[in-house]
Amino acid sequence: MSTFFRLVSSETLDDTPADAQAVSRPDPPAANPGRVKPVPAPRKRSLRVLCVDDDEMVLEGMKDIIVYFGHRVGMASGGRRAMEMFRTAILKSEPYDIVITDMNMPDVNGYAVAQAIKAESPNTPVILITGAGNTARDSGSLSACVDTVLHKPIRMEDLNSVILRTANPA
Repeated sequence: MSTFFRLVSSETLDDTPADAQAVSRPDPPAANPGRVKPVPAPRKRSLRVLCVDDDEMVLEGMKDIIVYFGHRVGMASGGRRAMEMFRTAILKSEPYDIVITDMNMPDVNGYAVAQAIKAESPNTPVILITGAGNTARDSGSLSACVDTVLHKPIRMEDLNSVILRTANPA
């Protein structure tokens, strides 16, 4: 069983995220008759994210955070299931934009998931989550199939930043 993260943030799901969209509202008539506040640029597109973890509570927590930031989530409760879901999504022409996988899972580990994802779709970014210190990051073979390694615990806003940065490289 694995542990994904503890919330190391003062932000709760009821707080407004920094990148939340504003809604245009007219100013009060006495202050500015007939004028509307400008609307900020729209958010980046919603991504399709495949989350993989053998711990159901961790999976639900990841889903809640990722949905909170406006993305769509597929959930796989293990590596084997993740590879099936990924292939099915490609066959249906509904591919995932990014995959987030735990490293230590009993059926198929995150490294094997990353290898399978890259074999099917070399341009799909893979984020590997681990609690194993720097050993995963230092492995040369990992860099060929993993785009980003995150170490537990992970903050909500950091997870979203990494998702956006990894899926939309500059």
